[in-house]
Amino acid sequence: MVTVGIVSPGAMGSAVGRVLATKFRLGLFEQPFAAPARIELHTRSATQLELARRIAADSLVLLKNDGVLPLAAPASVAVLGPNAASRRAPLGDYSYVAHVESLADVLRSGGNVFAMPVGDGIDIDADGTTDLGHVATVLDELRDRLPGVAVTHAEGCAVSGDDRSGFDDAVAAAAAADVAVLVAGDLSGLTTECTSGESRDVSSLALPGVQEDLVLAVAATGTPVVLVLVAGRPTGTPAVHEAAAAVLMAWLPGEQGAGAIVDALTGAASPGGKLPVSFPRSSGQIPVFHGHKVSGGRSHWKGEYVDLSNEPLYPFGYGLSYSTFELDVEHLDERLVAPGDVIEVGATIINVGTCTADEVVQLYSCDPVASITRPVRELQGFARVTLAAGERADVTFGVPFEALGFTGRDMTYAVEPGEVRFLVGTSSAELQPAGHVIVGGTAPVQVPRAGSARVSITR
Repeated sequence: MVTVGIVSPGAMGSAVGRVLATKFRLGLFEQPFAAPARIELHTRSATQLELARRIAADSLVLLKNDGVLPLAAPASVAVLGPNAASRRAPLGDYSYVAHVESLADVLRSGGNVFAMPVGDGIDIDADGTTDLGHVATVLDELRDRLPGVAVTHAEGCAVSGDDRSGFDDAVAAAAAADVAVLVAGDLSGLTTECTSGESRDVSSLALPGVQEDLVLAVAATGTPVVLVLVAGRPTGTPAVHEAAAAVLMAWLPGEQGAGAIVDALTGAASPGGKLPVSFPRSSGQIPVFHGHKVSGGRSHWKGEYVDLSNEPLYPFGYGLSYSTFELDVEHLDERLVAPGDVIEVGATIINVGTCTADEVVQLYSCDPVASITRPVRELQGFARVTLAAGERADVTFGVPFEALGFTGRDMTYAVEPGEVRFLVGTSSAELQPAGHVIVGGTAPVQVPRAGSARVSITR
């Protein structure tokens, strides 16, 4: 970039100098690697554990529920699947444990491709794993939380591989139970046996190994199946989601994830997360996203694919709870807006259900006529609101004028004259019109980029 004149030598030297100065202050030139002291895994404070539990709980997304959840005093529960009794499953590919596994691989292979000092101070057991006794499993938590309930367990199958020898035990356990909680998904990490994570790409959205067959076999017993997906990606074919009575998505929820999952299953908490991505039906749909161009929604003017819907299995921003909400959207009066203005878009959210729960109010904008093709909707802001039964809240989004812009063909960020529409809802597929404003003038206005809308909540 210096050679072609995009960046001056002075600017490059200044940037490099800041990095080098920081490294000198940190002592990285004298001691490039951390001291080989043993890393203790059991020093989490109560505050840290509570925060981890809350983050895990807030991240859960209830994708489907035919009424089986929350579990209402079942006499017996079959806890099934490869991730049900796994302490490793909730941890992601950049967790401490995942990196220890990678270092263990280095030790076993004898080829240190990362040039890392391994061996001393690395908490590796003989089998190449780490001590995870402090991490609870979904099975542990259900047994603790359901006293007096007969909780049986059968793994059914491993995360990957084609071994079906455990199917019979899992099917028998499900057939004898009032409900089956089947915890499936991925093993997230960096080693070869992992099914998701960096360098662990897949070509299919199906559950790894024979897990899909396990879900279908268990569902065929007629026992309601609560499918818990512990994964860092959308997973499971439509057939698997259809076979389950309920589907709870747990995005690699960490050390406190099992407790958060069981809180949601038992009704101690109502799941309230929303999908941060569109959940595809098939890898053939990818890319599929809420902000596609007008003609980019697949399969263009023909609508659906020949063999599949062009809509995602679950849309961006979607998620259920154990309560019901009503949304009353205020309608904007048409007005001219100019640089420095803030457009206020409001809505009232009401919990008309019977329990305390969260709802996420979402604001989108749409620029229908522009010098380049614009997305059908753009997320401008959102607000997660916790409401008791019967409670209401007024949510107001303050959208800066500058947030209405985009980068044009000349690669400058500007707001163009014309109409900008607003929509408010609880997912990208459940939206109500909230009116529009008019950007005045006859030429684009170059402005600095703006962040998301400011949000205020009044109860």
